[in-house]
Order: sequence, then structure tokens, then C-alpha cells
Amino acid sequence: MTKKTPRQMHVFKVVSRVKVPGERRSPYRVLGVPHDADLYALAAGIVGAFDFDFDHAFGFFDGKDPYRSGVKYELFHDADVQPMLGEAAAPSEAQVAISLLLEVVDRCKVMADTTTFLTRRLGEELLPLVPERLRAEVEAELNVVAADLLDLDDIETDGLPPGFREALTQPGGLEQMLQLYGAASAAGDTDAPVERGVKGVPVTEPFGRTPTWTFLFDYGDDWMFDVTYQGLQDAPPRVRLPRVLDSLGTAPEQYPDWQ
Repeated sequence: MTKKTPRQMHVFKVVSRVKVPGERRSPYRVLGVPHDADLYALAAGIVGAFDFDFDHAFGFFDGKDPYRSGVKYELFHDADVQPMLGEAAAPSEAQVAISLLLEVVDRCKVMADTTTFLTRRLGEELLPLVPERLRAEVEAELNVVAADLLDLDDIETDGLPPGFREALTQPGGLEQMLQLYGAASAAGDTDAPVERGVKGVPVTEPFGRTPTWTFLFDYGDDWMFDVTYQGLQDAPPRVRLPRVLDSLGTAPEQYPDWQ
């Protein structure tokens, strides 16, 4: 008879950064999770191991300070919160080109010409609806209305240094400016945090970078835990995972002020 291959589990040691008064050591839990678990399942296992309610957002971070970490795996990323918060997409090269060229043209003159056109169009649309006794007075005001609609007083003409503006008027100037912009954007991207979600991300993926990660639960209360990957082991038979395999210390109270 062929011996059945035992199930395997990933094992993590999770240490709370909050100590219960009167206890010398920070409480910890050694947690076993299924071999095919994702980071969401690991988070649920950690929260349950410390008797917390799984009722807040969370993330895994590669630094001690989650808010300054270079790599982060957060539930927010799965929930597409960033676009909801108004995060703008990077402008296309064509959009950048237009923004640069607008610094070269005389925008006041362009907008004045536009005001003339808009005044005429307003007259064509509105004057037929105006009683004869008011028509002359309304027509005299249309130029002011058009200027207000175009907000001419808010035109800014000093967005670029004079040297940059002059360079844009030279042959090949726009191409050079676009290359400078692209290089600056690429340099900025190298400093940007690497952000991913937690759902569907293999539980061991972050730990290939560094063995210990910060787990933050409940932004605001900032419950923090140090999570260290301890490897792959055979799971105990007939035991449901995730499972606390070892523990030390009393877990802090999630809501200590509640009666």
C-alpha cells in the first residue's frame, strides 16, 4: 500500500509589537497556513491568532515603518481605492508636448480671438430669444460674458523659465524637452514604492525579498506585527489550517475601552 504524502504548510512566526503590561516579552504566535494560501489568507490567520476581529484594512511592508516602506502589499490595492481617491494617470507624450507648446504661444492673443468667436456664437444662439426691447443691451454684454466664460484673468504666462521657453522655439527644441521630461519621469519612477495587492498573491512571494515583513492591521490604530517566514513543513494530520502551532504571551486587546 502506497503511503499517503502528508499535506504541507507554510510556517510563520508572528510577533506583536505591543506588549501586555506586566509581561516581559512581546507575545508571539507560530502560525501554519495552507501550502496554496495567499497573503489575504495569511492576514486573516494572523488576525485570528491574536483574537482580533478581521474588520479593518491591512498590508505587508518591507520596512519597520510601513509608511516609508519601498515595497508594500495592501488590501487597498485590490479594492482599487487609489483611482477612487483621484489619483491621476501619467500624462501621455502628446499631452506633455501640448503643455510645453502652450508656454510658447501668446495665450492671451489666442484667447482674445476665442472670445471674439464665442461672442459671435452666443449672439447667434441667444439674441433670437431676447425681446426686441432688450436686444441691444444684451448684445453689448455678450463680450463680457464670453470673457468670463473663458476666465481670461486667470491665464498664467510664466510657467516655464525664459530659457526653456526660448529652447522650445528652436528647431528640435520640443524633442529635446520631451527627452528631458522622459528622463526625469523615469528617475522619479525608480524612487516610487512598489505596490501590489494581497488577494491571489502567493503567501511566500514577499519573503523572497526579505525574511521578515511588517504586518499592519487597522490604519489609524496601527496594530503592527513582525512576520518571519520559517519554511515549509508537514502539516499535522486532520487539522484545519490556518492553525496556531505555538504561542507565548497574552494577546493585546483590540478594543480595550469596550465593555
